[in-house]
Amino acid sequence: MSFSTTGSLSSVPNGRIVDFDIAELRKLPFQDSLYLWVRGKLPGIGFEARLAPRIYQERPDYWGIEVAIVHAPGATNHDAQNSGDLIFERSVPLTGIVGVKGITVIGANQVKRIDIAGES
Repeated sequence: MSFSTTGSLSSVPNGRIVDFDIAELRKLPFQDSLYLWVRGKLPGIGFEARLAPRIYQERPDYWGIEVAIVHAPGATNHDAQNSGDLIFERSVPLTGIVGVKGITVIGANQVKRIDIAGES
């Protein structure tokens, strides 16, 4: 498990960028909205993963979305019995956070660029 020593540049200012295993686009049945779905591992008990769009003054070619972790409010070491593989799955609707060409999913050890045609 890897995470960045620098903080988030997104809507999660106290977050730390963490790596992810899978990032893909999904559409829910009976909805027109496109979602980014990400899966990865938490570095330990007491953390919460978030998908955090970066903040821009103008629409970029690829909108950056960070995979970030924050300390979960009120979390203690007693919140989980097994601290083995702490898997997270998160999704975010892409409405309003798609660049001209697509999105970039930003993790600690990888960056994944996803082209999205016809979305705004």
